[in-house]
Parts: sequence; C-alpha cells; structure tokens
Amino acid sequence: MVMTTVSVLATVIAGLILMIAAAVERQAEGFGARVASEVKYWQRGAFSLFFITLIPAFISRPTPELAEAVYDSLSALAPFFLLLGLLCFIASLSKLIPAWRRHQAQRAEAARRREIAARGGPYPELSAAVVHSIRQCLPDMDVQADRRDEQGNHANLIAESEQEKQRYIVYALPREHLHRPGGAGLNPNALNRACNVAAAFDGRPILWAPLPQHGTPQGYYATHDSELRPYVVEGKDIHLAEAIKKFELTARSERRRREAREAARAAEEGDPRYHVPVRSETPAQRARQQHDRESWERFNVLAPRHPHMREVVERRTRLLCDRCLNRLPEEGGKVVPTDHDHICKNDASVRMVLDESNEPITQTMPDCGQCHYENPELYEECVSRLTLVHPGECPPSPDDPEEQQRQADYEHRQRMAELERSLK
Repeated sequence: MVMTTVSVLATVIAGLILMIAAAVERQAEGFGARVASEVKYWQRGAFSLFFITLIPAFISRPTPELAEAVYDSLSALAPFFLLLGLLCFIASLSKLIPAWRRHQAQRAEAARRREIAARGGPYPELSAAVVHSIRQCLPDMDVQADRRDEQGNHANLIAESEQEKQRYIVYALPREHLHRPGGAGLNPNALNRACNVAAAFDGRPILWAPLPQHGTPQGYYATHDSELRPYVVEGKDIHLAEAIKKFELTARSERRRREAREAARAAEEGDPRYHVPVRSETPAQRARQQHDRESWERFNVLAPRHPHMREVVERRTRLLCDRCLNRLPEEGGKVVPTDHDHICKNDASVRMVLDESNEPITQTMPDCGQCHYENPELYEECVSRLTLVHPGECPPSPDDPEEQQRQADYEHRQRMAELERSLK
C-alpha cells in the first residue's frame, strides 16, 4: 500500500514536471530551451519507470503462466523501478537547479544593469584600440583616457588643445544609458553626470554613445539647465573626432575675430588704416612666372573679385583707401592684391554669377567661403594680402596745399565773375 501511494505521487509529480518542461522548451530560446529539453528527457524516463511500478497495483493477477510470471516479476522489481525513477528524477533536478540559479543571477545582473542605465553610468573604461584611434584622428591635441578625481568623477577621454586653450571632456556611455526607455528622450541623469564631470575637469561636456555598424551617426546639442551646453555624439570614434575638430575650428574663428577687433582698436589709436596688409615688392609678371599659372590666377585675379572676399576686405578696411586714406563710397572701391608672390592653396571651386557682370553668366571661382570655414589659416593668408583702393587715380585730398590753392583760385574766379555780371 505504501509502495503504491509513493508510486502514484511520484508519477503525478513527474508527469506535471514533464508537461511544464515541454511547454518551456516550445517557448524558450537558446540556453533555456536546452535546459528544458534535458529536464524533459530525464523526467520522461522517471515518469515511465514510476508508471511501471503502478501496473501490478492496478491490474489483477492474470491466469496464464507467462503473464503471471511477468506480473510477479514486475511486482518483485517494483522497488527497483521506483529507485531508478527516483534517480532519473534527481538527475533532472541536477539540471534544473543550476539553471534556476543562473536564471536568478541573470535577473539580478539585468536589474543591476537597468539601475546603472537609469543613473546614466559611463563605460568603466575604453579599450586601448579606441583610444589609439582617437589619438590618430586628433594628432594636434593631447588626449588622455580614463581620468578620475578624488570625488569619483570619471572622464573617459580628455582632449586638450594647447593652441586654442580648449579642453573637451568626453563622457562615453552605452546608447541605452543615454536614452530613456521607450524613446522618451535623453536621460537627465546622464546629462547631469556629464556636466558634473566636465565642471570637475574644467572642460566642455561631450556625451559619446558608440553606434553599431548599421547605425546612422548624428550630433546635436542637448537641452540642459547648466551653463555648460552638453553636446551629444552618436556614432563611431571618427565622428567624435570630427565633432571636436568642428569645435576647434569655431574656437579658432572666434580667436581670429577677437584678434582682429583688438588690432582694429589698436589701429584707431595710431594709423587710420584698420587693415594693414602684407606687402611684397615682387612684380606681378615675375611672380606669375615663378608659380603655377592656375594657382596664381586663382588668388591674384579671381579672389579679389569673389563677393565673399570683397565683403570681408571692405569690412576690415572700413572703406578706407589704402593709397590716400580717404573714405570710399559704398561698393565704390576695388580689391587688389598687395603681394603678388602668393598663390591660392585651396583646390575647391564653385560656380557663381558675379555682381560686376551685366549678363547672368556663371564663372568658376575659388570657394573662399568653404576655405574660410575649413582652412582658416590658408584663408587668413589670402585676406591679409588684399586691400581696398580707388578704382582709378585717387582724388586729391582736401588737406593737400596744392588742392587748397586750386580751390581758392576757383572760388576767386567765381566771385569776380559774379561781380562782373552785377556791374553789367
């Protein structure tokens, strides 16, 4: 009776576990499916052995000798089959318990990762290959990796420019840490941490989220209450380097404008020429023979006619003629080179219609606007060799003694003519 009760319970339990394992095997994937398959395999064996032990208890003793012998054998071997079924049951549990423990560990790890993602945590460190690649992309900057301070602030990268006195603090983090779940926008905790790290290391915050191979790179400013405007780069390491280079170009342009304003203020105190160009005594014909003809003409012939260059030169000279220092009328001056021993070093060209032409015919001109943005050093070399003068001969200055004498003689003749007309 006890044997029968144990066999019934064992069979029912083995059958339930077998059905659960089969259902999990159909729904699970990967490792979970393999564990469910192994558990089902051992539970099928346990269920079969337990069921065999129930046969003598629920079937009457048969009359034929062979069937009677089988019946007696099953009754005698029932404890043995029960033991084998129990061993199969234990084997299935030996597969199930470690898998359950691994499942619990994975759930705990996933919860920990979700917590880190909610806090906007960065990568623990960057690989040496990534750091080496960024250093190659930014050869003119000092790049340091994984810097930490005493307060625990972690900067994944610090790129410092000695020339422009700029420092960029890169806060690298996975993309799932950067965005809220469900596309609800950027994670404010990540933005706050990046700004705090940038403030600790006295630099500009840049959040970098590496993208997979098929991702579309993008860069944009993030909305934040801090005075430090965090910039977000989603892309590869080369896209991060390009963003830093653009910030460098902007800082360089600002420095150029600041130096130009300071030079203008200094010039107002002395020389009335606000723009003092670089000059050369080399004749144009001789300089043309010494250089490539196309590059020479791009600067000496085409650049002075470029609307962008004309606008910049007029603004820098403040419409003062370089020869006579008299003021020119609006758009009444002529831009000329002061150093013919100079060539255009930018190969980019653009088709445009010049205002000086009466017919709308496009001409191939050097792309000075693009050069101003991408190659500020080359652009400055050209602008510093251009100036503004009168189209023809300069008119005499009102302060010239000869001009004053001629003006006095003219006024005397006018008064004598009026006197003669009045006497008549």
